[in-house]
Amino acid sequence: MAAPHERPGPEAVLSQEKFADALRAAIGRRALTLERLRVRLADRGVDISLATLSYWQQGRSRPERPKSLRALRELEAILDLPRGTLFEFLEPPRPRGRWLPKGAVSVRALYGEDSPFRAVLGPEVGDPNPCVSVLDTNEVCHVDARRTLRGVTATQVLRCVADHADRFVVVHGADEGDAMPCDLRVRGGEVAELRSDPASGYTAAVITLARPLARNETAVVEHDWVLGDSDAPSGSHERRVRSTETYLLRVDFDRATPPRRCYEYRRAKVDAPMADRRRIPLNPVPEAHLYLPKCEPGIHGICWEWD
Repeated sequence: MAAPHERPGPEAVLSQEKFADALRAAIGRRALTLERLRVRLADRGVDISLATLSYWQQGRSRPERPKSLRALRELEAILDLPRGTLFEFLEPPRPRGRWLPKGAVSVRALYGEDSPFRAVLGPEVGDPNPCVSVLDTNEVCHVDARRTLRGVTATQVLRCVADHADRFVVVHGADEGDAMPCDLRVRGGEVAELRSDPASGYTAAVITLARPLARNETAVVEHDWVLGDSDAPSGSHERRVRSTETYLLRVDFDRATPPRRCYEYRRAKVDAPMADRRRIPLNPVPEAHLYLPKCEPGIHGICWEWD
C-alpha cells in the first residue's frame, strides 16, 4: 500500500484496479474462499493474511514486497493460471526503494523503459529477483583461437532478503556478432525455465535453488553459459549490476591469438556511452581482469582490440 503521505499516480491506480478484476475473476472461476486460499498458500510456505488477500481483490493494494510477489506466483498455480498471468496486471510497478538493497537501481533504470530485455524477462520485469540479493560475482569469459567468445562461467554468492527464497533469475546478453547460448550448466540449483529472444540477443534462465533459503541465509550458485559458433570476433564482455557487490571479471584468451590491447570501462545504463575507459595489462596466460571490491550499480566490463 502507498505510505500515508503519498498517493499512487493514475497509472498505478489503473494497474491496481485491473489486477483486482483479474484476481477476483480467477478466484470466482475456482469457487474458492479467501480463507481457503490463505490455507493453501500457508501449505506452500507463504503466510498471507486474510486482510491482505481481501485488499488485493478489492483493488485497495497490490503485491509489491518480496513475500507478496512469491505469494502471487503460488496463487497462479493454485488458481490454475498460466505462469505470469497475474503479474501482467502489475505493470508498471511502483518503485519502492525501501524494499531494494541500499543504493540499488531498478531494472528499468538500468535497461531502459522499452528495452528488449523485457522480451525474455516477461511480466516480472519490475524485479526478477525480489527475494535474493547478490553479494559477490566471480566471472570468467573464454575466448577461443578464432577470437570468438565461447563461454561465460559465473559463480555468485546470494543472500536471501525475504523468507523462503527458492529461485534465482540469470540473464545473458549477446553483444553484436556474439553467438547465442546453446547450453546452460548449473551447480547449486537446477534450470527450471529458459527463455531466449534471438532478435534482442537476450537469454534468461530461472534457476531453482538447491533448497529454499530463510532470511539472511546465503547460497552459492555457479552457472556456465556455453555459446554457439560465430564467425565474428568478440570485442567485449560486461555485467549489468543493480546493487553494490564484489565483482571480479577475468577474460581468458587463446595463446595463439592474444588481443593487442584491453580496457576496462563502465556505463551508467545499457544505452549510455562508455565512461572511465582505462587501459589494463594483459598477463602472459594471456588474461585480463577487472576487480571491483565495491562495484557500484551500473554496467562494468572489459573490451579489447585485435591486431
